[in-house]
Amino acid sequence: MSTNSHDFHAVIAACLGHPDRQEVLELLHDVLVKAQPCDRTRINRLQQKITQLLGRDGDKIDLIYGGATKIKGYVFEADRLPEIRGASALLDFVGIDEVKRIIGEDRVIYAGGGSFLAFAPAGEGQKLATQIECRFTELTQTAQSVVVVQTFRLIELRFGRVVFNAQGQVAWWLEEFQKAWRDKDLRPELEQYYYEVAEKTPGARFYNRKTFGELITLLTTMYHRRRDERAAHGETRAMPIIERLPHAIRCASSDHRPAIIEANAYGERPMLSEASVRKLAVGLKVKRDQGGKAEHLAGQITWEIPEIISWEMKWKTYLREEGQATPYAQHAHALTAQPAFDIQQIGAAGNGFIGLIYADGNNVGRALAQLKTPQEYAEFSGDLECAARKAVFTGLAQHLLPKQVRDDMNGQEIFIDPFEILSIGGDDLILIVPGTHALDIALTIGKEFERALGDDKQPHRRETRYTPATDFDTYKPKIGLSAGIVIAKADAPIFFLRQLAEELLGSAKNKVRFLPEAGGAVDFMVMKSITMVTDKIKGFRAMALEGTQCNLTARPYLWPELAGLLATLRGLIAARVPRSQLYRLRMVLEAARDQGHWASTMEYLYTRTRQGKDQHAALYTHIEQNWHGAALSPPWMAIDTKRETIWADLVEIYDMVKFMQEAPHATT
Repeated sequence: MSTNSHDFHAVIAACLGHPDRQEVLELLHDVLVKAQPCDRTRINRLQQKITQLLGRDGDKIDLIYGGATKIKGYVFEADRLPEIRGASALLDFVGIDEVKRIIGEDRVIYAGGGSFLAFAPAGEGQKLATQIECRFTELTQTAQSVVVVQTFRLIELRFGRVVFNAQGQVAWWLEEFQKAWRDKDLRPELEQYYYEVAEKTPGARFYNRKTFGELITLLTTMYHRRRDERAAHGETRAMPIIERLPHAIRCASSDHRPAIIEANAYGERPMLSEASVRKLAVGLKVKRDQGGKAEHLAGQITWEIPEIISWEMKWKTYLREEGQATPYAQHAHALTAQPAFDIQQIGAAGNGFIGLIYADGNNVGRALAQLKTPQEYAEFSGDLECAARKAVFTGLAQHLLPKQVRDDMNGQEIFIDPFEILSIGGDDLILIVPGTHALDIALTIGKEFERALGDDKQPHRRETRYTPATDFDTYKPKIGLSAGIVIAKADAPIFFLRQLAEELLGSAKNKVRFLPEAGGAVDFMVMKSITMVTDKIKGFRAMALEGTQCNLTARPYLWPELAGLLATLRGLIAARVPRSQLYRLRMVLEAARDQGHWASTMEYLYTRTRQGKDQHAALYTHIEQNWHGAALSPPWMAIDTKRETIWADLVEIYDMVKFMQEAPHATT
């Protein structure tokens, strides 16, 4: 991630061709800082002042926007951790370091998370955009990228798109908008484009949208069109070309590119294509390759590995500084532990299971579209990435410890970091963690991310199905974080898990789409067998968990509800509620899907009364009292005309929760 902490006035002045003129800097201050939402007369007066100082066409500047596309296809093409790690690191290097080198570091407003935004002098942006697209292809060979450029006037950096007539006067402003707003045929389109704000007047909507963020919306639209049409908005896009000959040996990683060398890796000698060798070499290099394998591989294809700052280096810095008081940092091998070599080593810390966490911010695009100036964009983007990085590091440091494993290469016992950070960019993140810690880590990430960007001076009790207080009540979220978590055996195909996690993330986002004050949500799935789901999770749940009268799952959960789910399970375990009874009641609930809930409710109550005093109290408190509506017909909660229960969810995560540790997020 890269943002410039200084203001951009000097950069913009240089792009306009006046780097040292004090009157230009003062003008920029008037336009970008002092100017408030203006009527037509004030806009005309401000533009006249700009024209007098800079000339009729001297106020133009280019904005360059773009980055890698189809990122997940490139990163998860291989199933081996070193190549996945290398692909992610290589994309970050091109999308941040190379972008700054080509455009100029001071001109970059933001770079990270697979995208960037930068200034350029008018007329120079297209050449730089073409260079960046070519650089992506040159370094990665197979990754695709899209970069677009648009020329704007200075005044548009503060007031969004402004149309001028031949006399240099504003041709379309509030008056024309209000006239269009009264047209019942145009109103739906305008409502979609001009976001709703607290003040319900059309004028408030108009001024809320006429900011620098409107330019970002335009650039994003251009980006998507160029992604779909190679020649749109600029020169024909650089695309990787791979010659597939029928007699060529296929790459062992991609299974479709021609292999060119025999690589000494993974304890075997697979045949790899050059693109796969580059991923592998970078992955080994950022793993602190001590045997020189990375350089040897690069030498075989006459390629020089770029200097890349890995997530592992940033993690160690965190442990030495702000995270030094965490349980992970207190471990004797915290700073000397090596990155995991393969996914099986991560699974070793989770009883053979791994968890893939895929999280993304809610409505971030809308928030970006309402930022008033380039400086606000840089600060907001930087805050997003800082919050995501700190949340991830906090979650890992609070719930994990270095894991001792046997090195497959030399047979020695070593300590590893039992996780892999594949991406932390902007508001999204992808992690691989031990399966038995995945839910707790995700919960901490959700809390820390939302708290960092929210208002912690204003406690906010969210409307949730879980009634006791949680740590999530101590702040009011402004940007929610939603997540999809899939937990599976360590030998499960990563590309398949990523697809499932992506679907789960979509399910979580749908839950809070129209609940802006609810924060984020989370959906999860525990796969004991890879054959559990052969198509879509939605179809699997409709067949296995949903019925005409009752649903056997309460997923997705809001973050406080997930905290409650974990607290509920830990409470039942602490009271020694027999596991066999949990599983037996899970089977009894099956019939309720289409037959109604009364029979299963009676069976639950009968089971509770037969338990000992502690078990009876735990079931009554954690199931009936702590979940909204469950006291009427436990363990069912009413939702509209149907009912749902957390019981099947408790059984599903039973083996994936560390019972002995205190639930850190929920209190009962």
